[in-house]
Amino acid sequence: MTYCIASTVKTLAQVAYGQLDFGSDPDYEAFITDKLIPAAARFIDNYVGHNFRLNFGTIRLDGSGKEAIHLSRISLVDDTNDGVVNLIPPRLLPVPMISITSVSVDSVAKTVTDFQVYDEIITYKNNCFNAGRQNVEIMGTWGYGTYSLAGVILEAVPDDIQYVTLQLCANMLTGMIRSRMLPDLITPILTGGGNIGVLFNSPKVLTSNEKEILNRYRFREYAVG
Repeated sequence: MTYCIASTVKTLAQVAYGQLDFGSDPDYEAFITDKLIPAAARFIDNYVGHNFRLNFGTIRLDGSGKEAIHLSRISLVDDTNDGVVNLIPPRLLPVPMISITSVSVDSVAKTVTDFQVYDEIITYKNNCFNAGRQNVEIMGTWGYGTYSLAGVILEAVPDDIQYVTLQLCANMLTGMIRSRMLPDLITPILTGGGNIGVLFNSPKVLTSNEKEILNRYRFREYAVG
């Protein structure tokens, strides 16, 4: 999975590998692919509260006592797909929901066709989710879909999210040049989940246009059911 590709970042940034003391262009591209792009993707994911990957797994929620349940009521998630259910508190919301394969309420299996999915809301047709703590368990798929290119399955990250990722990566590269920060010095920040804002001269990591784009992908709870 990638939110953008190194070659496009290089084109946008107009920063050559020698300017950052890389010995070769492949080393430079590897730094962008393995360090910059994942750091920018984490920043975007944290900003909007969910990722742009295709996810499979199990989620457990608090029952709403209503016909509809909002996924911001999430309690636990397992998206490891390793065959072992290991539910933990989520860092990101499992949205938008794409499909569900099984539902149980109070440990009782329910008929999947009785449930409808609407991005961040699941409704229970002519029924209601029993109110409770972590009493609703759902297996399903969430995030963004895939497409095939030349026989390769790729995840369909929205174009405007790719654009913001590209801008962040390009700005980080030019920020490194301005601040004379070599890759070895900032790698711990990028890989350790640090604040990428240290690579920007301005405290504003995002432009107003980029914020507007990302804000459209935020999910907010409202009264349902």
